[in-house]
Amino acid sequence: MNILIIHGSPRRGNTWNIVNRVREKINEKIDVDYEIIELSKMKIPMCTGCFNCILKTEKKCPHYESIKYINDKITWCDAMIITSPVYSLQVSGQLKNFIDHMSYNFHRPKYFNKKALIITTTGGVRAKEIANYIKEVLTFWGINTTYKLPIVYRDNNLEKYDKQIDKVLSKFIYTLKNEKIKAPTFKTVASYNSFRSMSTTFYTKGNPDYDYWKNSELYKYPYHPDIKIGMIKSIFGNTLYKVASKKMKNNKDMKYNERKIRIIKRLPKEEGINL
Repeated sequence: MNILIIHGSPRRGNTWNIVNRVREKINEKIDVDYEIIELSKMKIPMCTGCFNCILKTEKKCPHYESIKYINDKITWCDAMIITSPVYSLQVSGQLKNFIDHMSYNFHRPKYFNKKALIITTTGGVRAKEIANYIKEVLTFWGINTTYKLPIVYRDNNLEKYDKQIDKVLSKFIYTLKNEKIKAPTFKTVASYNSFRSMSTTFYTKGNPDYDYWKNSELYKYPYHPDIKIGMIKSIFGNTLYKVASKKMKNNKDMKYNERKIRIIKRLPKEEGINL
């Protein structure tokens, strides 16, 4: 079993202590090979919001080499543990910067058979809310199953949190040992089919989104074909895809016609007729 730990704290403090406690408990139940990435040590430059990863493929990201290393490790692992302290009511800057660099995964989800454990710590408030935010991000990426471990950590008495840790880890470990794959929620199916329709309606060959959905043949399915979602969700996904695609196509045609009319109005009458 391969587990990748993406540590979002800039230091080895409370969150690191909880991670080590979690590792101890996992090791008691299953054999694991760990890979630990401390984002602060990666020194990834700040995301500039250039949209290259979305519009031109992730290889065009100016910081591609740093992100590629992490991507390769995500591909390698069976599960991830992602951590963050709560800073100013949000994830750490290091983790947010990493998430921003991975934005293309919202458009091109791919980690459908992977699981994740989210660890958030705070001395005050919002550990649960921040864990929910990270879960939402991972769900957009395609991560199949996520478990949350938000801890209000105010002292160094780790044993105090064992009961809370054990409760979450029992579910996480069971899922890992049994290679259990869950069916997605209706909300996840809806999100998937929104990007499915957008990528194949708005774009054409050569666009990274279009090429991904077409080359992987995911555009043919209401959800990843390896994940059983049941008849009702299949019908729901396919119906949403058809309705959304039709609406997007109509909007695309309308914008094209409006643009054509604006061009005609700017041209001499005889040139407008030739259009």
